Amino acid sequence: MNDKDELIRRRAYEIWEREGRPEGQERRHWEQASREIAEHERLPPNSQTGDDQTGTIVAPSTAPRGEAGRPAEDAE
Repeated sequence: MNDKDELIRRRAYEIWEREGRPEGQERRHWEQASREIAEHERLPPNSQTGDDQTGTIVAPSTAPRGEAGRPAEDAE
């Protein structure tokens, strides 16, 4: 398994866990993770969204609110 496949596998697992571990959704989770990682790779480095502590890729549409999820001028 190459590095990209490992990233996709980890992200698909996170999606599966977040959705309550449903059975039979492996393909959908893999495809969603693959799309998220591909989008992440297309973004310029200064606009990529991620969890700085874990290195987890967070899709822009699902980015958490809070310090990591809002622009610096909005942070308190």
